[in-house]
This record gives sequence, structure tokens and C-alpha cells, in this order.
Amino acid sequence: MFFPLMLLETANSPFTSEDYIFEQKFDGIRAQYSNIEAPLLYSRNKNIISKQFPELLEGLSERVVLDGEIIALDSEGKEDFEGIIKRLFMRNTSKINTIAAAKPAVYHVFDILYYRDKDLRHQPLMDRKKILEDAIAERPSLKRLEFIDGFGEKLFKRVVDDGMEGMVAKKKSSIYVGKRSWYWQKIINWIETEGVIAGYTKKDNALLCQHPDGRALGHILHGMTPVQKEAFFKIASSIKTHEDAQYIYLQPILRCRLKGRGMTSKGALRSGIFVDFIF
Repeated sequence: MFFPLMLLETANSPFTSEDYIFEQKFDGIRAQYSNIEAPLLYSRNKNIISKQFPELLEGLSERVVLDGEIIALDSEGKEDFEGIIKRLFMRNTSKINTIAAAKPAVYHVFDILYYRDKDLRHQPLMDRKKILEDAIAERPSLKRLEFIDGFGEKLFKRVVDDGMEGMVAKKKSSIYVGKRSWYWQKIINWIETEGVIAGYTKKDNALLCQHPDGRALGHILHGMTPVQKEAFFKIASSIKTHEDAQYIYLQPILRCRLKGRGMTSKGALRSGIFVDFIF
């Protein structure tokens, strides 16, 4: 049985408040473990992903529903977003079992929604946290997510210093609602980089950006204001070089600042957003 997930709003900056707890935001896959009818792992889109992560189904209590984040670790013990996405789309059982044994994923649990035949979603967050302590026994592939009480700015400094993805602020009194709510807020540790606009897509006008040395940065769809879009297309019409079925190509002379949630191993910007032009 799947319970609709409580989703995060986005705060512009870190803050400190005695009404909130603060948790690290992991660079992984949101997942719900449900063992009311059968032990199953669900993605945030209600897809069953139990087959891809068999190591996470072992030793958990019956008749429990947990909420958390699944991450993969690289050889240096750092979060590996590309690795966890690769696991998510694996279908070969033999290969899945091999990698699960060699490089097990880790399920960081931060909430409990159902336990011992009782729906806990209408209980305050801190009451659910106490129940969670008794409901699961930690092991290498199963962890309870630690939190800091009140001092969000202190945690965010550590997030920035350690290069983590971000932080989540949760109101202590919040009940668990199966929709997006300002009671839970994410604060992203954006990284900024400089890019060159080499073209744009015909379908949705996403910018085709690259590093100054020519390596691909990816398609950037979001961030431009209406004024910036108007200025861009006026300039683009004068520096167009050619086009094909998908793209309009430009002279790579228009520079910009971008922000994103990190870089892929190939140097592309993850979840890239346009910030401003560089003139």
C-alpha cells in the first residue's frame, strides 16, 4: 500500500528557528518502504522499485511504512547520483544481485507513516521521530537520518563546506500531508558556473550551453525572465550560424552565469538554471 508523499517547497536561504528541525538533503532517490500487504519499495511516482534494491528489503518490521532517501556511494564513500540512477533502471536480476552485494545502496529513513496497525500521519513530526527510533534497527544499508534542532544556518554552513546538495527544514509540529507543503522546505546548495550559449532548441527554446572550452554543459530551460528572453532572441538573430531539425546554432560568444545542483561525471550541469548574462 502506497501513501502519497509529503513534498518540499523551496526556501530562498537558510534560517534558524526553534520551531524547526534541519536535516541533510541527500543526492539520491526518494523512496517509500511499505510492508502492510507485502514488503515493497516505491519511488515518489508510485513505481515499485523493490527488484532494483533487494538489499533494502531485509530485516525490516512488518506492517510499517517508512519514508526516506536511497543513495549510492562511490569508491571514496561520496554520494553517487549517477550510480543510484543506474541502479534504478537496471532490469537484469543477476547484475542487480551482484552490485547489491558488492556496493549496497543505503536507505536513509527520515519518517514513519504507519506502524503496528496504526496510521501515524496525523501525529506531530517529533512524535513520529520518537516512534521511528524504536521501529527500525540500523545496519549498514539502513540508517535513521540525523537532524539538528533549531540551528539551520549552522547545518547549512557544513553543507556548503562539505559540498553537499542541500538541507531540509521541517516544522516540528507538522503532520504528514500527502502533498507539497511549506511545513517542509528545501534549501539547495547551488553551485555556480560560467557558460557559453551555443544555440537553443526549436521545441522549447532551451539554451544549448557549453563550458568556455567547448565541453557540453547541457540544456538550460529555466531561469530567464521575460526581459532577458526578449534581449536574448534579439541578439541570437544576429549571431545565428545554421540550424537543423532540432537546434538553432549560434556563434559561441554570448556568455552567461548558470547555477545547478552539481556536475555529472561528464561535466554537464545537473538541474541547470540560467542566472544572468555576462557582458
